[in-house]
Amino acid sequence: MSRIEDALKKATEMEGRFEEPKAPRPVLSSEDPKALSLLAPVRTNVQFGLAGIPNPVVTVCSALPREGVSTIVYYLAQILSADKRTLVVDANFRSPKMHQLLRVDNARGLSDIILEKRSVEECVTSTSITNLELLSSGPGASAAHWFLGSAVARGVLQECRKRADIVLVDAPPLRETPDTAVLGSFTDGVVLVVRARKTKRELVRYAQELLDNAGAHQIGVVLNRMKFWIPGFLYRRL
Repeated sequence: MSRIEDALKKATEMEGRFEEPKAPRPVLSSEDPKALSLLAPVRTNVQFGLAGIPNPVVTVCSALPREGVSTIVYYLAQILSADKRTLVVDANFRSPKMHQLLRVDNARGLSDIILEKRSVEECVTSTSITNLELLSSGPGASAAHWFLGSAVARGVLQECRKRADIVLVDAPPLRETPDTAVLGSFTDGVVLVVRARKTKRELVRYAQELLDNAGAHQIGVVLNRMKFWIPGFLYRRL
């Protein structure tokens, strides 16, 4: 058994020990400028990595579930919307969260467009945040899941590009949905979210290999939930 296969097996065993949260609970407050500033370097790096590309589309994904992708997209979108028309696309059909985080209805969305029931114009929803719109996952996600890496999905992203200055795609984990790599190749760049002290290096390499093989442009990695240990003797001096 290869190191990657072994890491995948161990990750599966570990996932079974944790319960899936019923609803996303952001660890930062959207009303706290200091909290939002934590993701300011990510915004800077994304803009630098996509310099010269008009109306860029960015895929944000991870190797495993529960790495914090939706939370990263949620706060990054708020920062970007301060001076750009921002559109978030929730393509994580297995575990959609953006409609809950942004508190909008999920009666229509991406699944309707992929299944050719509605247009992009009909499904994009305004949010309470200025300059920020959402294309939620929509109903019937299980059926639309198989079209994630299709030409139809690519066409939808091109339509979304016309509506905003920047588009963020909340994509499903690469291990569960390898088509995410294909979806990433439809966009201008991919940001990989890695949960500190949880995701194995072999899994990160596995995810990056999938993206490379699909021809996706990786523009950076976000190390999420990183904690810095301070020795007791030093802590008492702070």
